[in-house]
Amino acid sequence: MRSALAAAALLLAGVAASAPADAAGAGRILFLMRADPPGGSADPAIKARLEQLGYSVTENDGLTGAPDPCGFDLVVMSSTVRSNQFTADRPAIARWRDMGVPLLTWENDLLDDLHMTGLRRDSDFGEIETGHYIWLVRASHPMAAGIPAGLGTWTQARTPAGWGKPGLGADIIMTWPGEPEKATLFGYETGATMDYDHLAPARRVFIGMENNSFSRMTDTGRRLFDAAIGWTRAGARTCPKPAR
Repeated sequence: MRSALAAAALLLAGVAASAPADAAGAGRILFLMRADPPGGSADPAIKARLEQLGYSVTENDGLTGAPDPCGFDLVVMSSTVRSNQFTADRPAIARWRDMGVPLLTWENDLLDDLHMTGLRRDSDFGEIETGHYIWLVRASHPMAAGIPAGLGTWTQARTPAGWGKPGLGADIIMTWPGEPEKATLFGYETGATMDYDHLAPARRVFIGMENNSFSRMTDTGRRLFDAAIGWTRAGARTCPKPAR
């Protein structure tokens, strides 16, 4: 009887270990995105994937009436956000740039505003028309998802990809083959030096997707996306304690 109970306990433990974490365990994500952007987007599929991973996801456009980011464990910023409005509304972009909550984005047009790269489009950040291939350069990093270094593919052919040229404090995980200055996945640890000598107030990650990339990802791309979310989320928050 004891052996049967022990075997059952081991079986249940194994199931628990392999199952996705529930929402309370994975954490809360604030997903900054635009509803119904021209040309559509993969944002609904991304939200579904995050929920499948066990996260509780709240959608918002990140502008007027956005919730306090300190109520969340991770902020995810889609490329569908209205980047021109963020650029024009300096308090809005400063809020997401300076918050003590981990941030992951794939909006290359805001990399300079977030101090993740320099200011010059097509020199410090930009977009590749067909970002089908990757060159994985740091296989030991958790965001590499166990994928070996070297050449690979992460999306179907003819899918655009964003890139950035990060500051010296960044961990560069993958780049565009033949152009190592164009990083398509990189991150800053809390306290790392970003551009403009800005210190990262919490983890900051860029993954070079565009509006519809997620729906066209290979298995490698999905693994990289999941690993990037997981690594960013695991970073500590530095939010002030609420006043009593």
